[in-house]
Amino acid sequence: LLNMASVILVGSCLFLCVIQLSPTKAKSITIPASQCSNSSDCYPAGLNGTSIPTKYINCSSQKCVCNDCFYATNSYKSCAYQRCWEYNKTTQTCNDLRKDQRTAFFLSLFLSALGAANFYIEQNAIGGFQLAIFVGFPILVCCIWLPIFTFYCDCDYYDEDQEKRILWPLIVSCIVWILVIMMWWVADIVAFAEDLRTSEDGCPLRHNLGN
Repeated sequence: LLNMASVILVGSCLFLCVIQLSPTKAKSITIPASQCSNSSDCYPAGLNGTSIPTKYINCSSQKCVCNDCFYATNSYKSCAYQRCWEYNKTTQTCNDLRKDQRTAFFLSLFLSALGAANFYIEQNAIGGFQLAIFVGFPILVCCIWLPIFTFYCDCDYYDEDQEKRILWPLIVSCIVWILVIMMWWVADIVAFAEDLRTSEDGCPLRHNLGN
């Protein structure tokens, strides 16, 4: 019985090895036939019945070819709207809604302290904070520090030590203010030069600084 069991076991192993090593028939893959017959078959939803130039949407080799403000879906069966672009039905043109990187860079280079570059890309919160820092500190000095300093200078009990106690915090504050503005200026220049910023709507900038 033991010998018979051994024979059965060896035979089973050989049988399994033959099955594993024998070639299997390749599965047939059904490739869909025609996906589009003309350009209108590729139009995005909402643009059916309109006329779109073939330089934007075209049917080539039974596949949808989409450019500029449109992109082809994974199956190439239709085109969809490209993010940050729009199609003007009246003029039949694609409009790029992205902000210009070159403009943003030069605004950051010359008017960074005023938040001009961030206002341009509609990052109004950041731009407003930059403007508040740049304008707010001088206003604070003029409206608070100068009246206090003038008051002590006009008083009979004015002394030199009191002047130093008032003057030194102002000097330190001015140095910190200048350093903050300069660091933010450098950070803005690098960010816009390397195209690391996006506009408020999430669209990347139109990369044209090196052109």
